[in-house]
Amino acid sequence: MNIRVKPVLAALLILTGVSLSGFAQQLELSELQEGAAAFSKELAKSLPLNSALGLNWSDAYIGKLFPSFPPHFGVGGTFGITTMNMPVLRTLADNLGYRMPLDTSKMFLPAYTLEARVGGLFSPFDVGFKYGHLPPLGLWGQNFTMNYTLLGGDIRYALVDGKSNPLYPNVSFSVGFNYLKSGIGSKIKADQSFSYDSETITIAAPEMNLEWACKSLDFKFQLSKSILAITPYAGLGGSYAWSSAGYSIKGAVTGDTSGIREYLNSLGLDGIDVFDNEMSSIIKKSAFSLRIFGGFSVNLMVLRLDFTVLYSVRDGNYGGSLGFRVQI
Repeated sequence: MNIRVKPVLAALLILTGVSLSGFAQQLELSELQEGAAAFSKELAKSLPLNSALGLNWSDAYIGKLFPSFPPHFGVGGTFGITTMNMPVLRTLADNLGYRMPLDTSKMFLPAYTLEARVGGLFSPFDVGFKYGHLPPLGLWGQNFTMNYTLLGGDIRYALVDGKSNPLYPNVSFSVGFNYLKSGIGSKIKADQSFSYDSETITIAAPEMNLEWACKSLDFKFQLSKSILAITPYAGLGGSYAWSSAGYSIKGAVTGDTSGIREYLNSLGLDGIDVFDNEMSSIIKKSAFSLRIFGGFSVNLMVLRLDFTVLYSVRDGNYGGSLGFRVQI
């Protein structure tokens, strides 16, 4: 039975509200680590797209703050969702005796940000900032928890300044940085056992957490042109991301743990950190990703309603967002 992505299955079960009272059987630690490695590899490709949500304003360049009348700036917010590939989840869930509530090969990663952008001084550039945060939040009677933080910023330089000459579109190039950190967790009532080599360890009534983080250096080309009350736009973005993903299982640990790291290393797997009250593993990956994005905004005086779609060229993931802002 293939259980390489059991941690990902647990994550999806948590997100969809399925009851999770414990693993279906005693789990071999090497299989758990293989699942963690697969989880990390998939997220390394998927997280840059999720962290790129926000600050995708329709105007490729909003204009100068000074000298300009009126000065150009804006504030608003964005909510969006991107996907992550889960090609084996449905079969895996059937093998484990779980019935997935959604017949899908995709997991959905949400994001939201509060945003601000201000025009440059003298030169044709603007600067943007975004921030979204959800403190540890208990769901479904405190059995499930989730947390989320996304922050970032960019500097865009107008290669073609359509604000100065209405006959031309706005064309900009930007450099930015994004930081994303998130996690989900579940409390399990039953003790959980793990085997390795000829040993067995047990964690008492554990709390299982999946966590991931991504730091990405981001570059974008964008073109836009306002036509009456509509501003269509399109762009190409590339990110180099440093991602980490893994799990922690918290609870009193009993059994011989002295040979775990050596055993896993002999199989070519990353080690597990084991303490008196926790077992955890975080695996780091880095990757380059390329995306296409575009959309349009509806402009009503100083109000902007933005619709954006994104597509990741490398892995076929996609996403969309809805933004609302006041822009001068």
